[in-house]
Amino acid sequence: MRYLFVYIALVTCSISFAQDFRFSQFDLNPIYMNPAYSGSQKDLRIGLNYRNQWFNVPGKSLPGPLSSYNLVLDKRFGNVLVGGLSANIFQSFKGEGQYKHTHAGFNYSWHLPTGNDDFNMYFGMGFSYNNLGVDFSRLVFTDQIDAQGGYLNTPSAFIPSVEGTRNYFDLSSGTVLKANMGRVVSGDFSFSVNHLTSPNVSLNSLEERLARKYTSFSSLSFRFNNSGVYLNPKLMIEFQAPFSTYTLGSNVYITKRHVYGNRQDFSKPLYFGVYFQASRFELLNTNGMILMVGHTGFFGSSNTRYQFGVSSDVNLGGLNMRSNITGEISMNIIFDTQMNMKKQRLRQVKCKEFQGNPLSPL
Repeated sequence: MRYLFVYIALVTCSISFAQDFRFSQFDLNPIYMNPAYSGSQKDLRIGLNYRNQWFNVPGKSLPGPLSSYNLVLDKRFGNVLVGGLSANIFQSFKGEGQYKHTHAGFNYSWHLPTGNDDFNMYFGMGFSYNNLGVDFSRLVFTDQIDAQGGYLNTPSAFIPSVEGTRNYFDLSSGTVLKANMGRVVSGDFSFSVNHLTSPNVSLNSLEERLARKYTSFSSLSFRFNNSGVYLNPKLMIEFQAPFSTYTLGSNVYITKRHVYGNRQDFSKPLYFGVYFQASRFELLNTNGMILMVGHTGFFGSSNTRYQFGVSSDVNLGGLNMRSNITGEISMNIIFDTQMNMKKQRLRQVKCKEFQGNPLSPL
């Protein structure tokens, strides 16, 4: 029965695989959503995202029966390219690993020179190479199942007419608008279109075009009641025919005060988030809830910082609770390359001063 369930799940995924995989922690994985976010951080960023969909579904133990991970490198090159570059590798698995999708992408974002740090606008384009594949030798067919004995563990007479693989190129584009409205209020809006080429993703001789995906994302951050708490409500709308998803919720950030001499600064090391998802923009039609918690900190006394987040998707309707929850883990490391360059230039200046003055003390 277990193998039959895996087979049914795989067939279901194969029929509906023309829909994109979705990550819940879009704050810690923005480039997967929109290539225009490339270079949104000034320094080099390395990010890793892992998601395991429905832990109770039988299948591959590692990385998981319905799992995906995404690795990204991201850097701004303001003086050279007036923008940012990023590269990412994404891979997803279904069942016992019979179905696998591998994506390798390269993205560029042009940052509009505005001359105003309170207003930024980015335009991005992404190019990717994709591979889809099914391992027919690991599938279970009807002639391998007996009504009395169950799974027979015998070879199937099925002979695939195709290799079960598909390679294709794809394009995506997007734009991002960021604005600071006062000292404690900021926001951003983005819009992206994925699968501009509508590639053929069929694993046989038929033609099955991947529908374009349209994503609109809005975010606002402001201080709550003059306290050390910031609210960060977000709204994301995704449409990929014939499906649509609405995600609405908010993060709550707890600020921490830092004092450097006569200057003070504030950071947001800890946050909590609650979001609701629905296929229609109706509160009563909610079919999922996302709970998340995260922390931002520094490595020792350096200015290199990390961002760590954990989230869980809980089904509120539609799916049987035996499918269990969905878990996601995200980790970003942001290297303070600008500060390191300043320190290096300062050391070079001091070295030159010492070389030019032989009476300088050691």
